[in-house]
Amino acid sequence: MASLQAVTAFFCGQLGFDHFIYALRMPTRLSDARLIMIDGYPASWVAHYFAQSYYDVDPVMSYCADNVLPIEWHNLDLQAGSASARMMEDAARFGLKSGVTMPLHGPNGELGILSFGADRADDAAHALTKQALPYVQLIAAHVHDAIKRLHGLDEVLERPRLSKRELECLRWVGDGKSSWEISQILNLSERTVNFHINNATTKLGATSRQHAATKAVLQHLIRPHPF
Repeated sequence: MASLQAVTAFFCGQLGFDHFIYALRMPTRLSDARLIMIDGYPASWVAHYFAQSYYDVDPVMSYCADNVLPIEWHNLDLQAGSASARMMEDAARFGLKSGVTMPLHGPNGELGILSFGADRADDAAHALTKQALPYVQLIAAHVHDAIKRLHGLDEVLERPRLSKRELECLRWVGDGKSSWEISQILNLSERTVNFHINNATTKLGATSRQHAATKAVLQHLIRPHPF
């Protein structure tokens, strides 16, 4: 991990940036997540960020949750006076005045980022972030792959294999349907529906049918019907 941090710090400097951070958030349940970080940001800013609960209003994280392309911070859509705008102004006071972030998405709902930041926000800094875009994408892919190998995440995040019927039943559980209602929708007996739901609950290591449906959504095993 230390060598990976050193390599990332080297590329950060080579690209002309002052700071960097890699973070990977892996949901374990709706109210919690596992976080892995390679931290090259000012320690005072990281402590301040968590103390202020800035992750709730972070415009960079908000962008990354819905996008796959890198974002230059000066191109973020910020409303003047908003909590997100104030957070970015606060970050600038800690030496993060401009930068670029690459989103990284995984198959089980993981969200990762690699950010490079600079302690300046002039035209030269904006030109720097634009020039760095293709390199940031390449570096992010390699750092993310290295993290997965170092932490064995490919094995940890391997999804259970659920049958088509188990997935169908869980999807309707997620919609609040009872076993009897699901049996009418799928033209199955109520006993068969319960059999599939119980199997899915066991495979997912869940404690209830609702918990199983939630875990299936978090792991992208079930999605809304297209129609």
